[in-house]
Amino acid sequence: MLSLISTPIGNLDDISLRAIDVIKSADFIYTEDTRSFKKILDSIECKKKCKSFHEHNEDIICKEIIKHLKNKKHVVLTCEAGTPAISDPGYKLIRECLNLNLKYTLIPGPSSLINAVVLSGLPTDKFSFYGFIPKKNNAQKKLFQKVSNDEKTAIMFESVKRLRKTIISISKHLDNNRHISVCREMTKIHEQIVQGNCEDLLKKIDDGSLPLKGEIVLVIEGNITNNINIKLDNKVKDAFLEKLSISDAAKLLSLVTGQSRQDIYKFLNNK
Repeated sequence: MLSLISTPIGNLDDISLRAIDVIKSADFIYTEDTRSFKKILDSIECKKKCKSFHEHNEDIICKEIIKHLKNKKHVVLTCEAGTPAISDPGYKLIRECLNLNLKYTLIPGPSSLINAVVLSGLPTDKFSFYGFIPKKNNAQKKLFQKVSNDEKTAIMFESVKRLRKTIISISKHLDNNRHISVCREMTKIHEQIVQGNCEDLLKKIDDGSLPLKGEIVLVIEGNITNNINIKLDNKVKDAFLEKLSISDAAKLLSLVTGQSRQDIYKFLNNK
């Protein structure tokens, strides 16, 4: 049995009772950072040893873990903080377990992704997660161009050391009216949620009210100006179907209005 365990993103008290029980009962423990996980082991008074599992040894260690699972051993996998496989190793191992029909589960718990979108003050009904912001300029440009057209709230990870430079880069591609929330040091003593447009955030960085310290998650408001309000009536229907097939017209109208393509198709196909 493989148990993936979500671990605290800052406050050690956030570990669940179920997670503690599973860790203590495991035959083998693998974690992204053995030094940080040792703090968790110490806090729950567990003397078990753990082995490293990270992006540089993932392929080799996956084979080792699969061997344990085939031998009916109970294996625990954690990342440095938060939930395994979310911008952390674990995905390949899960795929292998699926392929080999090996049993696995997730012990749920902290996730900086969910924490950030809830604390951001931005819409939570729909959101996109983009992982870590690329360091290279061209890759950043492509990402922010995509985000600029995304109607959903966007969530991404960034190093606090690059925050100022990243916000300047965002300002070149996004409307200055778009709100951004910087969620800093979540669950810790100095937790801070700062919201504003790019100009506001740069001022707060420069005056020190947004310290460049700790861990951060960026949450960006979706593009609420993308959709054009078109009333779908028979006049619009006839105009589009004069030039396009029902399928093509439904696709185009869906892109323009943001409405369901399936619903538009039904309307256009209604005699």
